[in-house]
Amino acid sequence: MPEPEDKALFADEFTPDDLPFLANLDCGDEAWSRAATEWICGSDVIDSIGKHGTTVWIYRHCEADDSIVGFASLSATGWLRWPPPDGKKCRLLYIPQLGLDRRYRGKPSSHDFRYSNQIIEYLLGQAKRAAEQIREDKPPKKHVELLTLRVHRDNIPAQKLYQRYGFKFLPAFDENDHLAMQLPLALDSPSRAMDL
Repeated sequence: MPEPEDKALFADEFTPDDLPFLANLDCGDEAWSRAATEWICGSDVIDSIGKHGTTVWIYRHCEADDSIVGFASLSATGWLRWPPPDGKKCRLLYIPQLGLDRRYRGKPSSHDFRYSNQIIEYLLGQAKRAAEQIREDKPPKKHVELLTLRVHRDNIPAQKLYQRYGFKFLPAFDENDHLAMQLPLALDSPSRAMDL
């Protein structure tokens, strides 16, 4: 495979019509990578969209390109206690799943155009926009201020990526070998979203 070019990815909101284009997506052999591939290529993605209002984006090299570089997802939670188990009742934004095809790990070599960075930056921008929209549409008690995710305890590259973008581990959370991370959404500062 030739070295990927230093250019921005194209982000497209996922629909069921995209499933055939995901047939060759392979996030890797690790348990968490297989889970990401199965989630986006199977019925879980459709269930998450239908049951939880999840928004999913797929990323390509360009609008006309059918090969998928990766994907990301975002959902608003219902009321829950955060931090668990005894925190205050609140609503959160949550990243149900995120994946990068194994062929594009560490690609391209330029940090500014690295696909994993582009995907997380776009997702952070979308999370901030979603939180701002909730703030405009809902009363203050329904506002969201945190973006959360769960990451496998052995997925060190993902943990480092999230930490580079400001996510912090939630102390004392370990559920089925997954750790929780959270990021306060700075809604009063300019958006860092990339317009992919």
